[in-house]
Amino acid sequence: METIGVEELCRRYEQVYVAAVSDALDARGYWHQALDSGLQPLNCGTKLAGPAFTMFGSPNRTTDKSLRKSPRAVDELAPLSVVVMGTSGDPITGHWGELLTNAAVYRKCRGAVVDGGIRDTAFIRELGFPIYYRFHSPRDASGRWNLIDYQCPVEAGGVLITPGDFIVGDDDGIVVVPRELVVDVLLEAEAIVNTEKEIRQRVREGQSVAELYMEYERF
Repeated sequence: METIGVEELCRRYEQVYVAAVSDALDARGYWHQALDSGLQPLNCGTKLAGPAFTMFGSPNRTTDKSLRKSPRAVDELAPLSVVVMGTSGDPITGHWGELLTNAAVYRKCRGAVVDGGIRDTAFIRELGFPIYYRFHSPRDASGRWNLIDYQCPVEAGGVLITPGDFIVGDDDGIVVVPRELVVDVLLEAEAIVNTEKEIRQRVREGQSVAELYMEYERF
């Protein structure tokens, strides 16, 4: 298998589109790697690619600062990682805000997928931080929700994600590439993109869509 560094993986995954990555996963029998459509990017045109740094929490009434794990988790973020936060379906809290965003930016994190709420939205948008989320909320997590663990398997958007799985997102949504398939799926997605460029050009030249479909077995 070809060896590719993480930085180059991020760059090349951002150059392909998520639909091609999804098609490459489908071809391998991985039919359920797309997070559900309720997760949307804060800004149109968002591109996101990087290894998952996972966080998991649930509703909790504690306000004891010594028990608040989110700041500690963010301090351990690795450069180029993408935060993936599972919230146990909590529907009211702003799980991610501006201060966490600034910390993630400083640590060269590439973005976040928050299966829950964000707050301080204008500040996050101003920072240009790539983020997917479910809803906006002004409510602080303290006294409502607490991080239980991080760098552990977590469910987000209906997909089980483990640390190091590759997160790839654009305007179509987010897919998760299992860490052991990251290079192979990238190469296959790049091949799909090149094939679709050929098909696109031949369609523009007036060739039969039905014939092209039979030739390429895709459209």
